[in-house]
Amino acid sequence: MNKFTEGEWKAFHRPEAYGQPDIYEIHWSEDGECVAEVVHGEANANVMAAAKDMYEMLERMYNNPLEDPTRYRDKIGEILIKARGEA
Repeated sequence: MNKFTEGEWKAFHRPEAYGQPDIYEIHWSEDGECVAEVVHGEANANVMAAAKDMYEMLERMYNNPLEDPTRYRDKIGEILIKARGEA
């Protein structure tokens, strides 16, 4: 597996930091460590925040082709909610 930054990735609205209204950062820790510092648009930020989870789910499904894919339905639903910014 690839080595991603540990922790959950989260989108944070940061217009004051960049002087633009629609700027976000993707953080991986509570102290503000960034995976991405300037992301334009809330929808883009939400998808980027969910990217690590999406990759890990796809890899799990790819590496276990004989498993019933419906067993991943709930987790996939959670990832989609995060990607849409509904979490």
